[in-house]
Amino acid sequence: MTDTQSLEDRIATRIQASSLGVAVADPVNGPDQGVYVDNPYNAINPDPRSRFGKDPRNRPVQYAPRSDTLLPVLPRLKALSLGYGDTPPSHSDRVKAYLDWGAARAVKQPFVGVCESFNAVVIAILAAKNSPLATGTVIEYVGVKQGSLGHAIAVIDRANRVEAVGEAVPAPGEWGADCIVVDQWYALQARTAPVFHVAGPHADQAYLAFLTNGTTRTGLYGTFTKDGTRANITLRA
Repeated sequence: MTDTQSLEDRIATRIQASSLGVAVADPVNGPDQGVYVDNPYNAINPDPRSRFGKDPRNRPVQYAPRSDTLLPVLPRLKALSLGYGDTPPSHSDRVKAYLDWGAARAVKQPFVGVCESFNAVVIAILAAKNSPLATGTVIEYVGVKQGSLGHAIAVIDRANRVEAVGEAVPAPGEWGADCIVVDQWYALQARTAPVFHVAGPHADQAYLAFLTNGTTRTGLYGTFTKDGTRANITLRA
């Protein structure tokens, strides 16, 4: 039987079946919910009764490897700050370690995280062999800086990709109508699906405003390709 779901719906289904999905939706913020945002934003949803806030059991936050680990070349001072010493792993080894971290946590519950750790799990799911993405699809880790705050998102099929990792990228409204952004950190709080368009006729204006209001820099922090070599990630049915 042919799968008639859109790519957006298939991505959303995979994310919801992972550790980032809602295992128990009622009561929201209850002890058996399964996934929590450690740093909920009032600007997204001011009502703690309907957003996925901090775990009442105070379980540890899962911090992903820093975006610095994905730099193509690690300057010596960066390598030292990351604990690598004078012989840091190769870029391919660091990318593999990042994806391995996300894949290992895609199937664990409960998950308590910030946007960066959510993003690592999302990218690992999208890069896995059984991802709904076509082989050869590039997934970008894009970071948005808003003053002292930052946000991490996964971006698929961004138009006119020419930037190297570490460089600034155009504002989201220029990413093209076919571009897909995956952001479960935001979606859990806004009570919506984790897949967004930010340009074209289907752009989600509320989400676009969240990404752009007060933004001082939008940058590329990592690129990943679904190349068919990553292991499958088995998620909930």
